Amino acid sequence: MKKYGIFGGSFNPIHYGHLMICEYIKEEMGLDKVIFIPTGNPPHKELELSAEDRYEMVRLAISPNPDFEISDIETTRVKKSYTVDTIRELKKIYKEEKLYFLIGLDSLFQLKTWMKIGDLSQEIEFVVALRPGYLDREEVNKEIDFLRENFGTKINLIKTPLYEISSTDLRDRIREGKSLRYLIPKKVLDYIEESGFYKVDL
Repeated sequence: MKKYGIFGGSFNPIHYGHLMICEYIKEEMGLDKVIFIPTGNPPHKELELSAEDRYEMVRLAISPNPDFEISDIETTRVKKSYTVDTIRELKKIYKEEKLYFLIGLDSLFQLKTWMKIGDLSQEIEFVVALRPGYLDREEVNKEIDFLRENFGTKINLIKTPLYEISSTDLRDRIREGKSLRYLIPKKVLDYIEESGFYKVDL
């Protein structure tokens, strides 16, 4: 049975941190593929770039890697997107594959607030990227125990390399006229510059 990782996010914009963590988890978990899913209309926040533009940036970023794919399952959805709906749709498409949902450590502590987390926990296993320097492992284990006992959540912890950059930082750098070289793929940088994204606060 093949194993696919599912990696969702606003990717506003996508950067090398996203790509590096997915590649690392793919190797550590023995995944055959990682599917990137840009959010369409996330229920918890408003985004300044359209789903189409964020989708295109992800497509450009992952194009050199044959083990990375992109799905428009959320960007083409008209109604608000919740993870449980997306996973159920994906399982209808990938009937023979085992799916894993890749998340960061911050998301681990938010899982209990997700819509229908109990139902979602029965649909898919989670893989959490545990970044270096996070010393309070007891707090992490306590959260995992809570999720398992209350929702039946299955969680795999993977230690990943440190990459201290965020999409918020990148947007700020653009507005300040600072370089993004070596922080995001050149194709994405060219797309941002040609389109004039993030130049002013919207």
